[in-house]
Amino acid sequence: MAGTTIDTTGRIIELSDVAFQAFCEGISGMFGADVRCDRQQAGVEAAGGLLGRFKKLTVVHPVVADGILNGTFHLVFDQAGLFVLSGVVIMLPEGRILEQVKRGSMDNTESLQDAAKEVGNLLVGSWDAVFREQCPGHKHFVKKASVIGKLWEKPGQMELSADDQALIVLYEMTVEPYPRFACAAVFPKSVLANVDDTDVEHVGEAPKQQEPVGKPQQSTAVPQTSEAGGDGKIESPGAAQTADVQPDPLVCVIAADGAAPAVAAQAQVSAESSGPPAEPGPAGPPDNTPPVVDPDAHGVSQEPDPVAPVLRQSPAPNGGLIELLQTPAAQIMERDLVWAGPDDTVQSVVAKMQQHNTGYVLIGQNGTLEGLVSNSSILGAVSLYLRPVFAKWRRPEDDATLGVKVKWIMSRPVRTIRPDTTLEGMIESMRRYGGRCLPVVDDKGTVQGIVTTFDILLHVLQADRNVSWKGKAPQAPAMLL
Repeated sequence: MAGTTIDTTGRIIELSDVAFQAFCEGISGMFGADVRCDRQQAGVEAAGGLLGRFKKLTVVHPVVADGILNGTFHLVFDQAGLFVLSGVVIMLPEGRILEQVKRGSMDNTESLQDAAKEVGNLLVGSWDAVFREQCPGHKHFVKKASVIGKLWEKPGQMELSADDQALIVLYEMTVEPYPRFACAAVFPKSVLANVDDTDVEHVGEAPKQQEPVGKPQQSTAVPQTSEAGGDGKIESPGAAQTADVQPDPLVCVIAADGAAPAVAAQAQVSAESSGPPAEPGPAGPPDNTPPVVDPDAHGVSQEPDPVAPVLRQSPAPNGGLIELLQTPAAQIMERDLVWAGPDDTVQSVVAKMQQHNTGYVLIGQNGTLEGLVSNSSILGAVSLYLRPVFAKWRRPEDDATLGVKVKWIMSRPVRTIRPDTTLEGMIESMRRYGGRCLPVVDDKGTVQGIVTTFDILLHVLQADRNVSWKGKAPQAPAMLL
């Protein structure tokens, strides 16, 4: 993208950390495995240096990037990663997976081709979602055919040559109870053309260790959310425990860019005081005090945006802010849902958006949620020249983008919530993971409704007796092509 850059390559490394962690959370929720991924090092070197770290079989997932990253980069897993992840996806017995990790050969990979492809789809879907939400200027990632074999064993097998200079970010991933394995994100210099150069000749091991996903976090309290992957299974990050600190329940952080508001519970702990905690004030009884969110939970910093205004306010006259934040999703959600199939075209989904005046369409078959398409998903997929202002330059190849199947552009896996998730939990989920729409599912995975930022803001407005609002909460405006 000419004229647009991202500040530093260090930011690309950070986004890689978050993207791999999102992938781990997806695998954990879908298949009930404890998964973690820790960065080992990052640096710029010749791609041939990978040979010393990936000596046996590898699986390489080439990703075509459009936007800030422009070109093809590679996500690489070693032999253990190939057999462990593929085996987990198709639910092979533990003993068989361990045997393949030790003695697996190219012959053993023939039955895992589809599984490796599905792992790649989940991986790139997680990366695309993270970059879409956290990297302005990103358009989309598209996965090419995965390559299984030894690095550079066959000429032309990979677009990346051993002599190419690349930013290589190395990780160690663990899927319990299997051996640890290596993986890497490899960004050729040409792909980083829109990224400001910075000194990353060697970045040591990440100082912050991630907690394994799928297990309860210690000394934290996080909202109960869940995810539905492409197979419709519901993912839940697990229960959490309350931190032993006293929060200020009346601090509200409103994102300056118009994104979802976030409840920031402030811990008021004195480092010099060893006495018993102070009695709770009249602002809210102990049973209704919002939980404190650990800033290191899930490996994502929860520090408030320094440019976001902080509003301190007293409880609302009609019930108070505490009661407002306890409102369940079942009372807020929109029950009129719009569905489409994964093989439907972008054009047909746009038509549904216009017909129902909605900015979100659920993707699935037979009521099983597989993905979510939003207005921004459509904008990132279709040609710029389909917009009315550019109509006179519209070409046949621009119209062809309307024929793309939505399964290639939908957000996947989808983060969902339960009907009893509180307003506070919904706000925190949006702030922590991004996105402006949360499908509401019951304990069987059936979608009951959706909650968007518009629904939340309307509910907050309605709590003020001085505000009157009639009619349906507005959604993101539909595309007009």
